[in-house]
Amino acid sequence: MALFEHVFMLRQDLSSSDLESAINNHEKTISELEGKVIYKESWGLKNLSYPIKNNKKAFYEYMNIEIPNDKVNEMNNKLNLNEDIIRHLSVKVKEFDKTPSPMLKEKE
Repeated sequence: MALFEHVFMLRQDLSSSDLESAINNHEKTISELEGKVIYKESWGLKNLSYPIKNNKKAFYEYMNIEIPNDKVNEMNNKLNLNEDIIRHLSVKVKEFDKTPSPMLKEKE
């Protein structure tokens, strides 16, 4: 199993229930791909540097996930099909950083 720091951005016009549903669906997808979410944070609604798919803001979600290497591309393909997710990034790491992340500390 490989370790990944995973960030994805969701559309600004989602209601709180739609946002929660999108996050839960993504966690379900990770578990279906034999992975697991070790830690997650919600960074909230942030301004974007430039518009992405007509969005000037986005909800940022951060996760530490453990998933087999061969399943990462499949996870990314499923994220690309989800219209609520406007961007995503998974970075492979040797070990997870201390939690909470600097972004969450900055928010507080």
